[in-house]
Amino acid sequence: MVKTLDEKDASPLDHIGVDLFRAATAWRERLHADMVARGHTWYGDARGAVAAHLDPRGLAQSELVLRMGLTKQAVQQLLDGLEADGIVRREADPNDGRSKRVVYAAKGRAAVRDANEIKRRMERELRTRIGGHAFDELRAMLAEAAEVWR
Repeated sequence: MVKTLDEKDASPLDHIGVDLFRAATAWRERLHADMVARGHTWYGDARGAVAAHLDPRGLAQSELVLRMGLTKQAVQQLLDGLEADGIVRREADPNDGRSKRVVYAAKGRAAVRDANEIKRRMERELRTRIGGHAFDELRAMLAEAAEVWR
């Protein structure tokens, strides 16, 4: 006897997660495209994922591995490429002599400044489109959603 799949259970579910995913994807794609247009070409490839997790003040490489959810080797390869291009550098971690700390080099700090400018512009665009009150409410609701789902 062959089991049949209940069509209702197999149909795509329309839920807020899809909306959040689409918005986040559109935001990330726009940020990356604008960064590449400003000459930060590394932002458009796999190495750009580091920027989403690296604290501009620096971060222990082991913490970066945890934040990215990748293997140590994968993060090492991404950092090797960024370091070769002068985006980041690895320094001895003053809190742990066995560990390395990843910090932005001059080109990386310039990218952070450009990314912040682009993000502020994107926020202004959305605020203008939906209105200041709705924008503030949206941010508050997203913060609340993050708390509910933790």
